[in-house]
Amino acid sequence: MALLYATPLFAQFDFPPSGGRSAAMGGASVALDDGMSAMGNIAALGEMDRALLALSVRQSVGVDGMGYATVGGVKPVGFGALAASLDYFGNSDYNEERLSLAYAIPMGHAVSFGVAFHYLHSGTSDPYYDPLNRLTFSTALRYSPSKTLVVGFKAFNPVAIESDGNGSPRIPAVFNFGVSYWLLDDLLAVGEVEKNLYRRATLRFGLEYSVQEMYFFRVGINTQPAIYTFGIGAKFKDFGVDLAAQFHSALGLTPQLSLQYKF
Repeated sequence: MALLYATPLFAQFDFPPSGGRSAAMGGASVALDDGMSAMGNIAALGEMDRALLALSVRQSVGVDGMGYATVGGVKPVGFGALAASLDYFGNSDYNEERLSLAYAIPMGHAVSFGVAFHYLHSGTSDPYYDPLNRLTFSTALRYSPSKTLVVGFKAFNPVAIESDGNGSPRIPAVFNFGVSYWLLDDLLAVGEVEKNLYRRATLRFGLEYSVQEMYFFRVGINTQPAIYTFGIGAKFKDFGVDLAAQFHSALGLTPQLSLQYKF
């Protein structure tokens, strides 16, 4: 009962936000612009001008079969940027995969828009279980009226595509709205609200303090249930690494590691 309460297993294909930076800041991602966060908030792709490869792995509360992994890449094109990513959850007994192809474009100096198409698959070792295969989409919008403020919105599966033909809406429609704001030159604050169609709204808050724009210290909190987060990061010329941990009072730590390389 505790595991079901503390993990996103209320519905299928409810993958957590990508990246250790987001995980350390309460899970807020829709108003962040780093490459791994762009895998989740595709509108941020419109602001990227370098090709990128990214990898993130996470082991939820140390329980076998509850690990997440994301791998993806971004490629700027003549106008905007393309991205492809693969999310994986579970093990051979039960697993879920989401293959995404996204494209985003800048719309003026302050706005960018993105759309992604997702192929969803789940399977199990049980020969009597029919694998699930579905197609859906997501859209995102990013607005940055100044250098210190970013507003983001994302809608995943907004038409609430069902997992089967019998009216079982196990694939959630999820809506995110968030804001990031530079309180100081080296202190970033983020806030976000997420509404899953089948759950109460979740609030996420985080802070990031940077040292010489190379080293980062992060803390955050996530509600429903209350989860405390923290982490560190380092960014060099072409390479970045982020470590994060999420702490649940009953179940303990969920560690996460993310790597990024820009060409």
